[in-house]
Amino acid sequence: MKNIDDFLERVDQKVERTMMPLWSHLQKYFVVFSGSILTFLLLVFFYRVFQDRSMVLVSTIHDDLVKIEKILGTIDRDCNILSIRSSSALIDFLTVEKFSGSMVGCLNLAHPKKWKGPYLRQNPTIQGHLYEIVHTKEGYFLIPGRGTKLPTGVVLGQDIPLTYKTGLSDMLKPGGIMSYKGQSLGIQLKFKVGDWNLKGSAPQQEQFESVNKTLTRFHEALPFAMRTSSDATSSIAG
Repeated sequence: MKNIDDFLERVDQKVERTMMPLWSHLQKYFVVFSGSILTFLLLVFFYRVFQDRSMVLVSTIHDDLVKIEKILGTIDRDCNILSIRSSSALIDFLTVEKFSGSMVGCLNLAHPKKWKGPYLRQNPTIQGHLYEIVHTKEGYFLIPGRGTKLPTGVVLGQDIPLTYKTGLSDMLKPGGIMSYKGQSLGIQLKFKVGDWNLKGSAPQQEQFESVNKTLTRFHEALPFAMRTSSDATSSIAG
């Protein structure tokens, strides 16, 4: 047993002499090594937080846009939107219950009495800015308000000029500066603004055709009625 103990003691001393320099070296650089790992983990953490915040922002904008677009479509169907004010076309009227005249917010309506508001309890905002409608050469677009900073890093109204000549369609496509990870941060309105007369043309056309057919039948029957009257007059005279 003594021989075994002596052997183990010699092995332990040899291992200690061999590992001591390595352990001293590790102790010397432990702070740098652990600090590097901690820094890396913190960077990963902040990156994930930033990504999550960006996706939450994108999701909020998308849900608001879809909701507002649906309401605007309902308003156009019920009230017929004749025009939209070109400047300061903010979505600040969805809480309105009653109003006088044909204007409510930026909308000019053909049938204001068919208004069914309020449509929402609170007008949607993002980063404290109301959503708005922008009229361009490509049509009408519903987007976050001027001053909103998108996840792409651009600020609407500053980095992106919102004018009639602005090509928003390309910006909203995947890879555009108003698109984030394939999700568009704006919507082009599908309904046609100012088509009130066109919407009423079908019934008017049917009414016109009905009257036209009646007049045609009257003109066709008129010669026959005149001949009958003439024959009757001749018989009496004879």
